[in-house]
Amino acid sequence: MLLYFSTLFCTAVVLLLAKMIYGVSTLTFINQCFLYGLTILVVGACIFIYQTGFFHFFFKGFQQIYQFIVPKPKILLREEERLANDVWWKERRSRMLNNAKKILLGIGTGSILISLTYLFFYYGKNF
Repeated sequence: MLLYFSTLFCTAVVLLLAKMIYGVSTLTFINQCFLYGLTILVVGACIFIYQTGFFHFFFKGFQQIYQFIVPKPKILLREEERLANDVWWKERRSRMLNNAKKILLGIGTGSILISLTYLFFYYGKNF
């Protein structure tokens, strides 16, 4: 959770500094922050859905179709089986996916929050 909030805060700081340094127009900045934030949030959500195992049957089916069309050598099959049973590799992969998910969701949320904050100030100033 600390990783999520620290990336959210760092994203907000970096975006505010980028706005000041590059001098982008406010409306362009709002739109770009929202678009990039939404895209990054979708990627983070895809990682979250992948971790739940929802796509497991799809990946397994496509893998079986591919193996039927292009057969693999026996040594490669044994190596894949060994890697599938490796506990250290599974834990490391799970940790990496969790960290990537937290970072992506933090960056996306920070970007959208900055976009919405600027949007409220932009329209509040014009009324």
